[in-house]
Amino acid sequence: MRRAYPRPVRGALLVPLVAALLLAGCGGSGPASDDPLSYDTDVALAIEHGERSERDGVVMQDISYASGSDRVEGYLVSPRSASGTLPGVVLLHGAGADREEQLGTAVKLAKRGAIALTLTVPSRAKTPPSGAAGEELVRWQGGTIADDVIAARRAFDVLADDERVDAGRLGLVGWSMGGRLAAVVVGVDDRARATVLISAGAAPVDAYAHGAPTELQGVVREVLAPIDPLTRIDDAKGAVLIQAGREDSIVPRAALEAVIAAAPKGTKVEWYPADHALDAGAEAGRLDWLSDELGTAAT
Repeated sequence: MRRAYPRPVRGALLVPLVAALLLAGCGGSGPASDDPLSYDTDVALAIEHGERSERDGVVMQDISYASGSDRVEGYLVSPRSASGTLPGVVLLHGAGADREEQLGTAVKLAKRGAIALTLTVPSRAKTPPSGAAGEELVRWQGGTIADDVIAARRAFDVLADDERVDAGRLGLVGWSMGGRLAAVVVGVDDRARATVLISAGAAPVDAYAHGAPTELQGVVREVLAPIDPLTRIDDAKGAVLIQAGREDSIVPRAALEAVIAAAPKGTKVEWYPADHALDAGAEAGRLDWLSDELGTAAT
């Protein structure tokens, strides 16, 4: 796994450095407006359903939906039978992964009486424009993160439009890169009643800017400011749980602690004697916490 938080350096290594700092391994198109995290809620989701399978009382539906110029692929996982409306949870994967990564957790949530949507963020399938460098690359990379944030917000739309889902009981789970992304999402979208950030770390924008050549420091600050998890997470309206590993070999301890320090008052923080992926105890803990916050029950 690529180390997502390298130390800032100066000079010729700017291009790969900025790509790593702006969420390792992502790509996409630039922001479409002055507010890079806004989108037109009147545009149809254009949901398409694919293969459907059922096992152990859980239904997994292959779906895709529109988000800007992107087509987002996901799995919608639900209990086969349930009474009344159910909570809905969006799950965001780590760097280099896709909708498969959080599928196991989605199945466990469905068995507890929730409808879960895993997705592959749009940036997963994109590469930088040919020859892009310097300011162009920085702005392009920032646009990919904005696109991913909007895709996650549109995932809330998908759940809210599902007649089986109680739109007042939505949750969000993000691991690693997905945790950083989730911290931004809940800062601009107040629909998440419960959010879990797993092994999510970040450094201040100034630390990233100081690692760039002088002529690019301004644009790095400009691009990173609206997608900074450390300034966004404090605006989360719902409950927040942060889980981190004391032996994390991917995200530096300081980056983990920075997210914790930036989180809103009342955030629950759990440390585990584990590496970046944490352990079974952490998974059980977040499932129980989500059940309590969203009001799920085994079906």
